[in-house]
This record gives sequence, C-alpha cells and structure tokens, in this order.
Amino acid sequence: MLSNYLKLAIRILGRRKFFTFISLFCISFTLGILMVILSFLQSEIGSNAPLSQKDDFVFLSGIKMRTIFMDTIVNVDTLYRDGIEIMDTTFEYKRTGSSESNSSLNCNVVTDFLQDLPSSKYMTIFNNGNVSDLYVNRIKLSLNIMYADHNYWNVFDHQMLEGRSFDKAEMASAARVILISDKTAKDYFGTSENIVNREMLIEEKNYSVIGVYKHKGKLIEFVSPDGVIPYSNMDLSKQQSYYFGPFRVMFVKKETASIENLKSEIEEVASLIPLDHPDNKYNYNETIFIPETFNEMYAQNIYYEKDPTKSYTIMKWFLIGLLLFFILLPTLNLINLNVSRIMDRSAEIGVRKAFGANRRNVIVQFIIENIVQTLIGGILGLGLALSIIYLLNNSGYLGKAELILNPYFFFYSLIITLIFGVISGLLPALKMSNLQIVNALKANKL
Repeated sequence: MLSNYLKLAIRILGRRKFFTFISLFCISFTLGILMVILSFLQSEIGSNAPLSQKDDFVFLSGIKMRTIFMDTIVNVDTLYRDGIEIMDTTFEYKRTGSSESNSSLNCNVVTDFLQDLPSSKYMTIFNNGNVSDLYVNRIKLSLNIMYADHNYWNVFDHQMLEGRSFDKAEMASAARVILISDKTAKDYFGTSENIVNREMLIEEKNYSVIGVYKHKGKLIEFVSPDGVIPYSNMDLSKQQSYYFGPFRVMFVKKETASIENLKSEIEEVASLIPLDHPDNKYNYNETIFIPETFNEMYAQNIYYEKDPTKSYTIMKWFLIGLLLFFILLPTLNLINLNVSRIMDRSAEIGVRKAFGANRRNVIVQFIIENIVQTLIGGILGLGLALSIIYLLNNSGYLGKAELILNPYFFFYSLIITLIFGVISGLLPALKMSNLQIVNALKANKL
C-alpha cells in the first residue's frame, strides 16, 4: 500500500508542473534559509569544541566602580512641653546621584580575589583584541593575538593538532612561547605540519611555537584567536590602576555547583576589594561585578542592555520569532496551493471513495504526497544551504567566523522538513476527505 502511495505521489508531482515548481521553490528556499540560520547558531553558540563546556561558563568582562552621592536633610520640629519650647531634630540621608566607571580588570585584582572560588572548577584570565601586523614575503598578515594564562586550555577545549599548551611554570617565567591555529601556520609558514619549535617574530620579539590547534572561526575573538601567548609576557606595569587593566575572566563551574551559586560568589567578592588604595582618586565607595553566562555575553554583543539576562531574553525571542516567521508564512502559502491542487482532483477522490476508499485512506494519501514533495524540497534546500554556507565562509562577509556542519544540523533540518510536510498537507487532506462522493464527481470531469 505504501509503495502505491509513493508511486502515485511521484506521478502527481509531474502532472501539474507549475504548482510543483512553486511548491518546491517555497519549500527549498525556506528550508535553505532555516538551515543557514541553524548552522550559524550551532557554529557560534553551540556546545562544540572549543565551547564544549559553554553551558558551565560564567564570564566577567570587568569591574564597575561607583561613587554614590548622599545629602543630609535636617528636619527641625518645635514642640512645647509644660510651656517649654523643645527642639526636636531629625536627620534624613537621601541619595542625590552617582557617578561610575567601567573597565576591564587589573590582573592583580583577579589573582588576589577571584581565584579559588568554592563553585569554580577553572578560571582563566586573558587579554584579547591585540592585532599584530606581520609581514610574510612582503605581504601584510594581521593576526589576532591573545595573551592568557595556562588555564585557558582547560576552559576552551581547542583540538590540539601538534605539540602542547604552555604550563604554569612557563606562565610564571614569562616563557617566549606561542600556540597558533593551523590557519595561522599556513598563512605564516605555508604549511600546518611540523611547526613545533619554529620561530615567529611578533611585536619585535621572537616566540617559539610549541603547539598548533584546529582553527574554529567565531565572531567572539577570544574563542578562536590566531595565536595565544602567556600574558606574563605583557608589560603589566602599564595597567591603568590598581583596579583597571586589560583583562577579562572566564570561569567554569564545578559539576556539583550551579551557575547562580558561582554568579553570587563573584558578586560577593566585589565587596572585598579595598577602596582605600591610592589609585582610588575619585573616591569610589562601591565596587560591582556583573557576571553573565556565555549566552548572555553573546546577546549583549548583539543588543546591549545593562541587565545581561534582558539582552539574552530579547535575543532569544527575536530568534524564535524569526524561525516561526520562516516556518509559518511559507506553510500557509503551501496550504493554499495544496487546497487548489487537491480541489482539481476532487473527481479522482470521488472515484476512489466510490470504490471503497475511506476517509483515512484519503488523508494518508495526501499527507504522503506532501511529505514526498517536502523531502524533495528539503534536499534542494540542503543543497542551497550548503552553497550559501560555502559562499559565506569564502567571501569574508562574516569576518573570521566560519559556519560549520554537524549531525545536529541534519537532524534539525530533517525534523523541520517533516513538520513542514505534515502541516501543509494535513489541512487540505482533511477538507478533501470530508467531500461527498456525488459532489466530488460533479465538481470535475475525469
């Protein structure tokens, strides 16, 4: 029975070529765009290397220092007791304003106050956004070089292709070592093999390459740098003050802890930072840390709100709305097309019913026809998505970001395709299954 339905579905597609073309175009275009969106989300914020621990991340971008201005209001009341005037004075303290400064962190604040938090499994400190211009065969090569501690490799699980990462001892001794991506190796050395122990000249200093990791293009620079050097090689004496510097921090929570517990511990630490330091020239009287999850941090880079949870909520609902738009609008169009196509076949359905086909047979027939159609459209959509991804990855329109494909990509696309087919075929099938035999035969000529 199923094979008959499939054969009939293929013949029906070739019968009305215009309807078939319009339907396949709507399906393939919609699914192609959906696949590209899913691929982008999976590439950027999916839990794949080097973000396999992403759901356990808590990010701290810097420190906020605030001065709260208070005014004392004196209230004087005159009372009389036994004919004697008594002055009753009360004092009211009212906040009249505030000023604040925001900056990334001084490394000493991080090491003195943020290490070894009870809920923290790993903590890494890093400075990114350093663009170094190198010249290879008189060709300019701009690299995003990041300075980090040895724990960077415990937090971000880059796939190591050759060599090793630097350790705590090399970090402490400011060893002139560097790890680079395979893309950087190809750009600088012309190959990504046998790179360990070669030298690179960066900012007039020679660094020995001790490891090569797989390049993963991301819009967030510190997730996919071109090279990583121990931050002890920086001139730390040039940090802005005791409080402010060029560093940011990423934590990974322990398995037994929660994200909220780790956030609370980070927020509480802010109150321990001394305010009597000579660098507190503006008499700040409050220090604040605003920790955020990786998704909240990513959302703030797209749409900034002071409250990172609000940024994430806005981004989440925007994406949900976008996906629903790309699913519902073409589905409604396909329902209309399918109703028109099916009504042209009313006489055929009337004959089938006259020969014993029941309501269920008619519904199953049209749903299978629509699923076959959407699966063909899905295959075309997959080809369209692969073409768009290839063009985006090679055009540079996304900067250094690269879209990736993985099993989840195909799984989600298949589910969307099947849902698309069932929904757009079910309603017309239900309408046609209720058609009376006599009316069906009168509606059309065979």
